[in-house]
Amino acid sequence: MAIFRNKRDQRGIVLRPMHAFGRRPSACQTVLQAPDVSQIHALVRWNRLAWEIVDQSRNGTTLNGERLPSGRWTVLPPGAEIQLGLGEESAWIAEDLAPPATCLFPSDGQGWPVALSLRENLLPDAQQPEVNVYFLEGQWVLEHIDGIDQLGDGAMVRTSGSTWEFVLCDDLESTAENQIASVSPPPVEVALHFNVSQNEEHTSLSLVTDGKSVSLGERIHHYTLVTLARVRSQDAQRGLAPQSQGWIALDELSRMLGVEPSYVNIQIFRAKHQILNALPTHSADAPLVERRRGDVRFGNYPFLIEGGARS
Repeated sequence: MAIFRNKRDQRGIVLRPMHAFGRRPSACQTVLQAPDVSQIHALVRWNRLAWEIVDQSRNGTTLNGERLPSGRWTVLPPGAEIQLGLGEESAWIAEDLAPPATCLFPSDGQGWPVALSLRENLLPDAQQPEVNVYFLEGQWVLEHIDGIDQLGDGAMVRTSGSTWEFVLCDDLESTAENQIASVSPPPVEVALHFNVSQNEEHTSLSLVTDGKSVSLGERIHHYTLVTLARVRSQDAQRGLAPQSQGWIALDELSRMLGVEPSYVNIQIFRAKHQILNALPTHSADAPLVERRRGDVRFGNYPFLIEGGARS
């Protein structure tokens, strides 16, 4: 991920594969307000070997003090200083010139990007997750307590303590996804086997894949999954259509479990995190817990519940 940092205020930006600097918000990824900056002042692009810059302005662009020839692409050297206007607010230092990559970057421009895994990115961390960012069916999505939203370039991802800008490098994503798909084995069916104590206070979980069982031990979040699985099972027994089975309002689920909705949300993320990390890559592509606005349900996985007072 290439990072330019402003010379005056040290605000950082992450470069898109084609990145425009100038005064026109509708055309530029980085908008500059100085009056001597053109509507589209300069372009920076990744040519799949290096970053290069071209001047498009009336007043000129300098690279390390030398004025760039108008209309000619020039490769950026490490640590390059680019001047897009007369003042320091229009001067940028090439702090990093790594290839472009989809990432999250602190919205205040301070700090460093967060590289994104295609499968899971729990924020602010895996211990107290509030949201999850991942790649699903050709689209980056944000999963949060109220549902799942698609992420576009420049979207803000917020938790209780931080805000990140989503930086989409979509010209590279299709290549990355195709490479993964071409080498991945066919999905393996996964079944979840729960064992619940008679007093409903302890729940253990085992994953069964390809005839082999893997124990995930006893966790609090397993009981959240059991509760969702029971709701789906009850709906199936009532004869509801598969697309309607198992949906329950998060508020109602939290009342059933006797905890706050935010805590239920954390338990769902923890359960998905543990199970994803216990499985081979792409062995289970379907969501473990599905969401729609304000509702959740157990995903379309075979399951078995043994023991428990409600069996």
